[in-house]
Amino acid sequence: MGHIDVGRTALGAVVAAIILYVAGFIIHGVILVPAWEAYSAAMGDRIHPLPHGAALAVFAVVSLINGTIGLMTYVGMRPRFGAGPRTALLAGLMLWAAAFLTPALGQYATGVYPASIIVVGCIGFLIASLIAVIAGAFLYREQVAT
Repeated sequence: MGHIDVGRTALGAVVAAIILYVAGFIIHGVILVPAWEAYSAAMGDRIHPLPHGAALAVFAVVSLINGTIGLMTYVGMRPRFGAGPRTALLAGLMLWAAAFLTPALGQYATGVYPASIIVVGCIGFLIASLIAVIAGAFLYREQVAT
């Protein structure tokens, strides 16, 4: 068994993070704009989002954390499940379940956001999580033990 290549893990995590960040922009900043505008108008002054630049920075950090978790999950699964896209898909599914599905279910249960935003976001991030971890896993190679 090889040793974990930390540099390649970090590279894969950054690639996954970029994909997740762009996906978040497409999902929430393009597809769901009408739903978010309606929600914001309905909530009025009861919501207090961060200024746009600060929110983008927070989402960049969140994407980096999620990308790192996705890649570390893949790296941890490789010895048992083997390297390749099947293992990357499983790791991406685990990332999605932990980072996107469970919070979405909690938001749905508490009525924090409209169901349309939750469902579209959840489906969008399922696709994004799978693509992100596959892309990051493609860049990962273990060091050969010497």
